[in-house]
Amino acid sequence: MRKLSKTGVLLFGALVSGCAGGEREPSVESTRQAVLSPELAASLACVETYVDAETCDWPHWSELWETCRTHEHPVLEDGRFLDAVQSGACTAANWPSLREQLVNPSPTPVRLRESCDATSLVIQEAVLDGCYSVVQGAGASFVEVPLGKTVTLHAGANCTGASVSAQEDMNLCETSFDTGVSADGNVGSFRIQDVVAPPSAYNYDCAPDELECVENYNDRRGAINKPHTVKLVRVVVPNRTTFTLPAIEAKVGALYTFFAAASRNQVSRIPMGTQVVNVPGTTCDKAKTQAIAAARSSAFMTVYMMPTGLCSASRARERSIFLNDNLFRSYAHEAGHVLSLAHGNTRDPATGDETEYNDASTHMGQFTSDNYNLPQLHWLGWTRKEEVVKVNAALAATRVTEVTLRPVDLNEDSPSGHKLGAVWESPDSKFRLFIAVPKSVLNGGNQIAGGTVIVYRAPTCKLEADCSGPIVMGTMTLARFVATNTNTHAVFGSPIKIKVTGYERKPVQVGGKTVDEYAWVKLQISQ
Repeated sequence: MRKLSKTGVLLFGALVSGCAGGEREPSVESTRQAVLSPELAASLACVETYVDAETCDWPHWSELWETCRTHEHPVLEDGRFLDAVQSGACTAANWPSLREQLVNPSPTPVRLRESCDATSLVIQEAVLDGCYSVVQGAGASFVEVPLGKTVTLHAGANCTGASVSAQEDMNLCETSFDTGVSADGNVGSFRIQDVVAPPSAYNYDCAPDELECVENYNDRRGAINKPHTVKLVRVVVPNRTTFTLPAIEAKVGALYTFFAAASRNQVSRIPMGTQVVNVPGTTCDKAKTQAIAAARSSAFMTVYMMPTGLCSASRARERSIFLNDNLFRSYAHEAGHVLSLAHGNTRDPATGDETEYNDASTHMGQFTSDNYNLPQLHWLGWTRKEEVVKVNAALAATRVTEVTLRPVDLNEDSPSGHKLGAVWESPDSKFRLFIAVPKSVLNGGNQIAGGTVIVYRAPTCKLEADCSGPIVMGTMTLARFVATNTNTHAVFGSPIKIKVTGYERKPVQVGGKTVDEYAWVKLQISQ
C-alpha cells in the first residue's frame, strides 16, 4: 500500500458531519478561549519565575509544586505539565507554547498512524465527534482511541460500507472489517462518538429536587466500567534483569481482583496474551519507544515491565503503564492514571505545608494503601447515588446537619444504610469537600487508624475545560482527626466545621495487637 510522506501529514482531517445533516463544526482551537482565574494566573506567573531561573526541572519539582500551588488547578495537574518538566521541556524557549497548551488544553485526539504500532508517523487526527474522511492513499495501519471514545472505521467514504468499531487502540494489521476484509490500509472514513454508560445504580443522574444527590461529571465511566483487555509485555535489554512473566501475571491478577471488589464487579479482565520483547535501547525512553513499536498492542491497558534500574520511576500514559518494580502499589498507582486518577496530596493543618503523593488513604499517593480515596471512587462510578450525601441544602437551611459514615475500606456493599461520605460543594461549583472515614481498623497497610476522619478537596470537573486532560481526579487532604477527638475542626479554605458526636467500635486483634474496629462514626457538620 502507498503511505504518505512526512510532508503529507494532515492534522484534524476533514469533518464530514457532526450528526445527520449537520454542518462542519469549527476546530477546538477556534471555539476555546482561556479564562484565567486570578489564582491560576498567579500560579503560572510563579512557574515562570522558575522557568526564567532555569529551575523548572525535576530536581526542583517538589519545591515548585508547593510554592506555585500548581496542584490547585486541574489544568496543571493532569500529567501534561509534569511530563514537560520531567522531559526537560519546561524551558524559557518552550514556555510560551507550553503555557498556551496548559491554559488551553485540548482533549486527546483520535490518531491514525502510518504503520502497525503506536510510535509510527501520525497521518491524521481529529478531536470532535462526527464523521471524517481519510486522506486518499493514506493507508492507515494503527488507530489510537482515547478513553471515553468509540471509533468506527468504514471502508467507504462518508462513514458507509463495511465497518469495525473499538473503544481501545486498534492495530489494523490484525483487524478486519465485518465483511472479513482486512482493515489495514483500507479505511475510507471514520466516525468518533462518546462511549455512553448504560443507566445503573452507579451511573445515575441527579433530578433538580434531589438536593442531597452528588452529580458525577465523569463522562468516561462507560469506557472504564467494563471488561478490560490487558496485555503483558516483558521488556529485556542486554546486561539487565527483568521480572518474569509469572511474577508480572500474579500482580496483574491481584490488581484486577482489587478492581473487581472496589468497582462492585463492574470491572474485570480479559487477558490479551503476553510477549517478551528484546530491545537494544540503552536509555529508558529509547527502550520504551522500541517496546511499544514491538508490542503493537491494541489492549485497553498494556503493562510493560521494564528492566530493573533502567528507568528512574514507574510511569503511565493513556493506555499503558511502565513499571520499574513489581510492587502491587506501583501497579495500582499507574493503572489509576490510566483510569484518569491524579495524585493524592496532603496539607498539614498545623503547619500549612503541602506535600505531593503524601496521602496514604489512596493508591495514588506514595505509600501502601488499601484503596483509592472516596472522591476518586465516586469519580470512577464505583459508588451508588444513596451512598454519598450532599450537605449544602441542609446547611443553607439550618447551618448544621448530622451524618453517620461507615468506613470505606475496600468499598464493599453494606446493608447498614450508613453513608460512605458527606460532600460540600463550593459556591462556584469548582471544587468539593468529601468527608469520609477511610478505614475501620488499623492494619499493616499504613498508619491510618480505624475511625479516622479525612476531608478531601477534589475538583468537580463540571466544566470540561477544567478537566480536559487524561489525568484529572487529584485530591488534597485538608483535615484529618481520629474519632475520639471531640474538638471542632475547621476545614481550611472553606466555611465548614466538623465535630465527632458518636461512634461504634469494638476491640479486635490485628497482628498480635489489640486495636479498635469502627462500625460507624457520627459527625456534626456546620458552617
